[in-house]
Amino acid sequence: MAPPTTRRRRPARPAQERAAPARAVRGAGPARGCARVTSRVRPPLLLTALACALLACARGGTREPPPLPRLTAELAARLLPPRVPAAEREGWSRDVLAALDAHELPPDAPHLCGVFAIIEQESGFQANPVVPELPRIVREGLEAKAKKLGPLGRPALERMLAGKAPGQSLTFAQRLERVRTERDLDLVFRELLEYHRHAHPFTFGAANVLNALFGSQSFEDMNPITTAGSMQVSVRWAQELAEQRHQSTDTVRDELYTRHGGVFYGTARLWGYEAAYAEPLYRFADYNAGPYSSRNAALQAQLNTLLGLQLLEDGDLLAYDVDGRPSREDSRTLLAFVAFARRFAPSTLSEGRVRRDLEREKTRELEETETWRTLKAVYARIQGEPAPYAQLPDVSLKSPKLKQERSTAWFARSVDTRYAACQERYRALGNVHTASR
Repeated sequence: MAPPTTRRRRPARPAQERAAPARAVRGAGPARGCARVTSRVRPPLLLTALACALLACARGGTREPPPLPRLTAELAARLLPPRVPAAEREGWSRDVLAALDAHELPPDAPHLCGVFAIIEQESGFQANPVVPELPRIVREGLEAKAKKLGPLGRPALERMLAGKAPGQSLTFAQRLERVRTERDLDLVFRELLEYHRHAHPFTFGAANVLNALFGSQSFEDMNPITTAGSMQVSVRWAQELAEQRHQSTDTVRDELYTRHGGVFYGTARLWGYEAAYAEPLYRFADYNAGPYSSRNAALQAQLNTLLGLQLLEDGDLLAYDVDGRPSREDSRTLLAFVAFARRFAPSTLSEGRVRRDLEREKTRELEETETWRTLKAVYARIQGEPAPYAQLPDVSLKSPKLKQERSTAWFARSVDTRYAACQERYRALGNVHTASR
């Protein structure tokens, strides 16, 4: 199991869009209509049969089996990695199938394998994954931030952690020493914040420590657990999705730590928006870096080519603060788009139009804007080839939970490897099904 990855907080607007499968998904299923080709067909049909065998049924020189019947929980369980315990396999499969149904997604191998691959990468099929050395990671993080407050920081931190929640015999500091999972840590911090908010008004020092530790006046934002569950879904994103579905947000954190809840929100995060990706590798990158990051990174690369710039191709066209909220500051990419418009389309693409168009950067609607169309047309004319739709974004992943620096590209390729293994199990299952008929 790989350790849970970290990702930057991103705007959650794509969660408003109706869940829909990708337009093109690699490995969408075996070819149809080729299983009965024999040497006794009439000569006029021979070329057709051979073409079918070579072009549609061949994969590495072997013929694809016909598609399986509808994937039930029992069949889907056989697509899981071998390491998943037998007693848990159908449970995971049922919850993933239920999530696909809830989001109106087809229960086929590509969608199942995509979700399975993310779960395997993020948690190794644990609804509430254990984080190695979590107490040390948390303590070092708190002390490092408190140190920035100067001489008063450490004493104020100790006073803050010396309290006890109602009904608890241990102090918050003692409980932090015993946490093993993100849910354990989440619960301690929720009680810590509630304790200081209601039972014990802040002293000046404690208030400063909390603001320094969590960078926000909001109690919800002070909780250091920002992603949770088997698919490491952004808590804020899940809460916004719950609001859009007219559901209570009060229990979202707790739901994410259940198998069903983590899969429900993670499936929406992975498949709940339309993108014309030619292969799911880019959607896996989006899962880590934010919706449409792969598509937008390609736009940044095209600006670099046309203008001779060195923009970071991270998939963010606008600037955002640490909490994922749009910043008032103009991003380098936005300024590059303005420069592009002045140079290549001064009479048809105003700065105001560019700014309005880029506000849609986290939605499919960006592809319907004049800015999008102009960039693609100019690139194709000058380069003599169509502009690529997507590329892996350049995003570094840094987290105390990661023993070495990783990137979104590493994450996407790792998930894609797991996805391919699941698809291979699907093809093998089809061969067994064919042989048994």
